[in-house]
Amino acid sequence: MDVSCSSLVSPKGGYDVFPSFRGPDVRQTFLSHLLNEFERKGINTFKDNQIKRGKYISPQLKQAIRESRICLVILSKNYASSSWTLGELVEIMESRQASGKTVMTIFYDVEPSHVRKQRGEFGMAYRKTCERKTELQKQRWTKALTNVASILGEHSHNWDNEADMISKIATDVSNELNFTTSKDFDHLVGIEAHLAKMTSLLCLESDETRIVGIWGPLGIGKTTIARAIYNQISRNFQRSIFMDNVKRSYRSGEPDGYTLKLRLQREFLSKILDHKDMEIHHLGTAQERLKYQKVLVVLDNVDKLEQLQALANGPPWFGKGSRIIVTTDNKHLLEAHKIKHIYEVKFPSKDEALKIFSQSAFTKNAPPEDYLKLAVEVTELTSHLPLGLCVLGKALCGKSVSRWTDQLPRIKTSLNRDIEQVLIVGYNGLADKDKAIFLHIACLFEGKKVDCVTQFLGNSGLDIKYGLSVLVERALISILSDKLIIMHRLLRQMGREIVCRQSIHLSMRCRFLMGAYYMYHVVADSIVSPFIYITSLIVVSVR
Repeated sequence: MDVSCSSLVSPKGGYDVFPSFRGPDVRQTFLSHLLNEFERKGINTFKDNQIKRGKYISPQLKQAIRESRICLVILSKNYASSSWTLGELVEIMESRQASGKTVMTIFYDVEPSHVRKQRGEFGMAYRKTCERKTELQKQRWTKALTNVASILGEHSHNWDNEADMISKIATDVSNELNFTTSKDFDHLVGIEAHLAKMTSLLCLESDETRIVGIWGPLGIGKTTIARAIYNQISRNFQRSIFMDNVKRSYRSGEPDGYTLKLRLQREFLSKILDHKDMEIHHLGTAQERLKYQKVLVVLDNVDKLEQLQALANGPPWFGKGSRIIVTTDNKHLLEAHKIKHIYEVKFPSKDEALKIFSQSAFTKNAPPEDYLKLAVEVTELTSHLPLGLCVLGKALCGKSVSRWTDQLPRIKTSLNRDIEQVLIVGYNGLADKDKAIFLHIACLFEGKKVDCVTQFLGNSGLDIKYGLSVLVERALISILSDKLIIMHRLLRQMGREIVCRQSIHLSMRCRFLMGAYYMYHVVADSIVSPFIYITSLIVVSVR
């Protein structure tokens, strides 16, 4: 077969789009306008104008398919009338299966079901092409047609204006190209394991509508994991949205709860439906508009049940195959919304923590030899919380070993302001009684058993058992199997600093005492009262 080699020399990095189509159906009409729109948007498209077609597709054409980032299959009534075109389709679908090639579809004046089942005019053309072909070849063609017809795409019958359809397709292709180039999360330590566990929970091969929660303490990386999985899978859905910090959006003052939910849902639908200034009048609108659509929704940093009720009140709101991801530091919220699939984000290992810290402090995966001891010490001071590792790494970046040594005592005794601004949100969201229990644990009971806390504070009126369960659900403490209470070092440090600031405004007769220096002077000056708590769990009473 004669092929003009000059027409097949691909540009550096390959093509953006490889279109597969039946020329007589679309080349002079629909396709020509689509290619012009692609060119206007800077989309580099493979063109086959100089190729002489034969019985089989050439190696050069196969290479063009492999090197294109997106294959766009334009299915028309006579698409299957050419063994050449069917051969292209087989190559495209095999590339999709082997390497995850992105395949987009357009059904131009043909029903998807006719392509899938080879019926109607499409089926007649296909059966004619199959005459005198081997069973193996017919099986490969049939499989490719069945699979490509299952890929959601634009349907010309749904559009009154072809120009509008072409504009929408070009925009979708441009957006898809932006997705395929994302490398934003490739360098993140441990992200592969997180994505693998999330993929398992999402069960993308299922047609059910599933809601998955991501739960863990503030600063553990829940939002990062959600954004990484969103970037990886969003192209497989008709519509997708990542709603940042839902908590912040919900707290803008409104006269009543219903109005607040309505505003939140209006914002959500405006974004996912790409309908600016959308008006809605009741909370059933989301279900009415989305119940037949396969959507991906990420609701980040949710802290109230009302937010879920306004944005994702249950699987029936969304079409088959939809996935909803909710990130929160409140496990009870997920359980109350009957979310069964929950991914608990664990702390990184010692080696992973050092790598995360090194990426921030040295922009490499390991510290230089002369910094190693100090880097390990700082990493341990964060108790492996990713937020702390990143913030302290950036704070120390570019400083000499001597500066690190000078700064280390401050890191040990004071909480970095950027870290505190994130962690304090969890504390501020607690009820007053739960705040008091949190502070008692930070100052007195971390590492002690539950029985010790309940015995010591049993008559305090703080509802200790319930309060401890709240702190566990909010990932502010954990209780081990032997009933030992564990609080993260940075949370403990924050709690103690809160107490120190509060104590400035309190009488010396009602304070927590932390540190031998303060204990000595208070006892020596005979000003200790029964209301003063000492962090060694010894209550001193001087009369």
